[in-house]
Amino acid sequence: MEKEFSSNFFHFNNMKIELHPEVYEPAEDTFQILETIKVKEEEKIFEIGTGCGIIALECCRLGANVLCSDINPYAVDIVKKNYNCNKKILKGDFKVKKGDLFSVLSRNEKFDKIIFNPPYLPTNSKDFVGGSGWFDIATDGGKDGLEITERYLSNVGNYLYKNGYGYFIFSSLSDRVRLESILEEYSLSFSILNKYRFDNELLEVYQVSLK
Repeated sequence: MEKEFSSNFFHFNNMKIELHPEVYEPAEDTFQILETIKVKEEEKIFEIGTGCGIIALECCRLGANVLCSDINPYAVDIVKKNYNCNKKILKGDFKVKKGDLFSVLSRNEKFDKIIFNPPYLPTNSKDFVGGSGWFDIATDGGKDGLEITERYLSNVGNYLYKNGYGYFIFSSLSDRVRLESILEEYSLSFSILNKYRFDNELLEVYQVSLK
């Protein structure tokens, strides 16, 4: 996995990814997901909150058929640019839509993998940076850090194939007991595939499936 940052671009596995000041940039959690999830050719993948599109585009480069989405219009625009810049080396189909979580899907759509790097930190109004508000949306996990994650988990099972999996990042700064209660409430089995220590925080990649 080769990566290199410059001021306005991100280079990764022979792809050139443009960055945008209003869009969440690839960080430790991004690379943790990329290192963890194994993608097969022809798999059908949905990525929520795609940001600059690096995860979705890498899945497509490996041969998966990808749909990605983001509520941030700047993210959708930059993903389109990044797709056009790299489409010669992408093997799978690729689409991007603007919308919140599963709102971009039709009722009967199913996927092999659904990937989400949600806002996972407990936040309050003192943590907000203001401005356009898009950065706050990308990082606001609510009081317990699980507000958006719960919305994801409440619906992910409806859009997975029988043997499909959902993936998300969890932070040890959030409420693990509450998370496990949510997983039980929505009849989701889980395993932790990867752990990464960052300062005083442990980031974990969860894999979930229907029981």
